[in-house]
Amino acid sequence: MCGRLDFGSSAEVAAKLGVEDSDGLRDGDPNLPPYSKAVVFGILDRNPNKLMHMGWPLVPSWSKEYPKFNTSNAKSEEMHEKTAYKGLLGKRHCIVAVNGFYEWERKGENRSFYFTMADGSQMMFAGLWDYNKILIPPVLSCTIITREPNEIIGEVHDRMPVILTKEQMKIWLDTTLPYEERAKVLQPIENSYILKREVGKSVGKATNKSRDWFNDKPDDCLF
Repeated sequence: MCGRLDFGSSAEVAAKLGVEDSDGLRDGDPNLPPYSKAVVFGILDRNPNKLMHMGWPLVPSWSKEYPKFNTSNAKSEEMHEKTAYKGLLGKRHCIVAVNGFYEWERKGENRSFYFTMADGSQMMFAGLWDYNKILIPPVLSCTIITREPNEIIGEVHDRMPVILTKEQMKIWLDTTLPYEERAKVLQPIENSYILKREVGKSVGKATNKSRDWFNDKPDDCLF
């Protein structure tokens, strides 16, 4: 599962990825859940040199309304069978760029954790995108692909977003490759790439944008 994101402004993300921003400056969000008007930043396989502003969760191109079923995450094991995703495989791949994401321990005290790249670089999720021209205005949107977790994330949750290295990102976005080759990158990232930090419970309220949850735990709560 990947249901709460932290990311910078579109200008910051574009600069980190070395691409041009496709739209006007848009602020980031330190605590974003998926909802019908949520916007994230990423790169589409059709235009890898521009940062796109995408709705999250996915709105399929054939849908006459915002879906009432959950399309924020696409399970890698099931997306080949799901109507919302199977037509996008090999045709509409994207990455979603974030600073990190949050998960909640599902046992005991329900502790909150924040995951980032260990080297401080941009975290890049594998995703799928679609463009709905039925709705007014049209909607460019995406879903984040998830799978069984690596050891670090698995200590907290039984799912993780597919996190790509820079080399894997190039493969996932390469439209010259057959889908079977592109899909080989949908693996759990090595444990050494991920940093886990316990944060305060105030992150649980999605309307809280203060980042005060980082002050609730001392620096020695890094794992």
